[in-house]
Amino acid sequence: MGRSTRTRIFTDEELKKFFAVFNLSKESDWYYYHVFRIQYLTALRISDMMRIRTEDVRFKHFIIREKKTKRKRQVYLCDEAYQLAQNLARVSDQEFLLTKKDDSSYRRAIKIYCKRAKINSERISTHSLRKTIANKVAILKGYKVASKLLNHKRMETTEYYLDNSQESLESAINVLSES
Repeated sequence: MGRSTRTRIFTDEELKKFFAVFNLSKESDWYYYHVFRIQYLTALRISDMMRIRTEDVRFKHFIIREKKTKRKRQVYLCDEAYQLAQNLARVSDQEFLLTKKDDSSYRRAIKIYCKRAKINSERISTHSLRKTIANKVAILKGYKVASKLLNHKRMETTEYYLDNSQESLESAINVLSES
């Protein structure tokens, strides 16, 4: 696998703890849960999620232009992501699905929720959700599928995302034994 990058992935246990700390009866928790869960399920960068128009989520498939690469990307929403996006769209009275205009709000929020979940947030960022799902897809379906999910042109780029630590290998064995 590729060299390690600065942002780390969530372990399986951390991911469970992370999504369990949101109090969905609180407006801010409800909002960030939806955003982070959609980000995890779609492997989108937060900058690309900020480009999703409210009208886009009428369908399970839509096209966005990635902010970083300027390339078009087809986004597929699984049933859960579609429902979460629909929920966000219902409460948004704006053109874009995400109401925060600056990605720093999301960077701060992920650290806050990690702290609540008692997860070491060192090297955790919103990009960690993208890397985490890429690792799971690579384990279950292979590097090529993970690369396509991330919309990478080169396999080497995808390899930078993938984790070859002992903990990740043990997690892979657990994931495979559950299928």
